[in-house]
Amino acid sequence: MAPPKILLDEEEVKKTYLPPAPEFGWQLIGVLGAIFVVLGLLDILLAWYPLMFGNPEWEFGTVASTLDNLPVTVLGFGLLLGAAVARGRRSAVRGWSILFIVLAVVILAIGVLYLLDVPVAFRTVQQPLLRTGLKKAVAKAVGQMVLYPAGFLVMGVKGLRHSKVTR
Repeated sequence: MAPPKILLDEEEVKKTYLPPAPEFGWQLIGVLGAIFVVLGLLDILLAWYPLMFGNPEWEFGTVASTLDNLPVTVLGFGLLLGAAVARGRRSAVRGWSILFIVLAVVILAIGVLYLLDVPVAFRTVQQPLLRTGLKKAVAKAVGQMVLYPAGFLVMGVKGLRHSKVTR
């Protein structure tokens, strides 16, 4: 037995359904990406202000804070890259892809700064409970220092390769 057919009034359909608008949808996703980038960068920039290089506590905390605040910013960059790919914007795809590669290098550089401060942190913290927290923080940061650059390089290289596609 066939399922019953549901007949919709054509006028009702016109009132409730819009025609698909992928270009507009990707524009909205790009706007959301830009908002995430601005909000994420605000957190990151505030962590770095004022600069106090040479102060191990500041370096340690600032790098850890930066790594912790990256998801919002990177989500924004990813949305912008995805929107550029979907909309066929070659120069934007290249720009965002290069930015991902630069971010990978920056994360590796601040990772070195962080790792140079780890011995100082362990010498300073003697209480067992605090050392456990410190070990967790270092393990988390090391994981972020490995996964972020790897993922950023994949995004950047794939984006650059895609930008070379000809129609």
